[in-house]
Amino acid sequence: MGRESATLARKQPRQERARTTVSAILDATAQILDRQGLDAATTTRIAEVAGVSVGSVYQYFSHRDAILNALQDREFERALSLIQDVLADGNLERAPRETVTAVVRGLSALYRSCPGLHRVLAIEGLRVAKAERVHAFDLRVIEIVKHFLVATRAPIRRKNVDAAAFVAFQAVRAVMLASLLERPLGLDEEALVEEVVDLVLVYLVPAEQLAPRVRPRARARNGGLP
Repeated sequence: MGRESATLARKQPRQERARTTVSAILDATAQILDRQGLDAATTTRIAEVAGVSVGSVYQYFSHRDAILNALQDREFERALSLIQDVLADGNLERAPRETVTAVVRGLSALYRSCPGLHRVLAIEGLRVAKAERVHAFDLRVIEIVKHFLVATRAPIRRKNVDAAAFVAFQAVRAVMLASLLERPLGLDEEALVEEVVDLVLVYLVPAEQLAPRVRPRARARNGGLP
């Protein structure tokens, strides 16, 4: 069986019942990956958790890799929707720190909602999905970031906006995926968001235009004093 046929869904769900079945299969796989890991995600186990027959799984997916491929597509769409919403033209007046924080915090929440799934996709993604599809997703996101950098009222210190959009997006994704895979000590979710936001802002925005970040934990330690 060729790589493409092994990773594509066999049958596209067209009716509501079929879409519900496919959604249950994808949700069950994500649940197993989070709780038990990739080795436990057999077709039989996926069918059991999804509450469907093994035959129903094979009706829509030729192989486990096809399920992972569909999950990759679903996560791409979720990330794309988040970035489109935050970087929409209606948000051009927001302060740079507010905008970058919304993107980073949103992506962090997306990854942390299914960390086991995203660990598997980070490792297996290029094997189960065609590289052109991953590249196409990257290009879509980078184009959204580029449009926002060109249209925003905030000053941008990078002259090459194409390069800036690429570097900013890839830096955020690389750091956040690495934190999932390596689980570094001393770096909880809030600290990760703060560090990544500062990384992007220092790269994109002139220093004199940067508003200081608020540190609620520091205020709490000092009795609420600034």
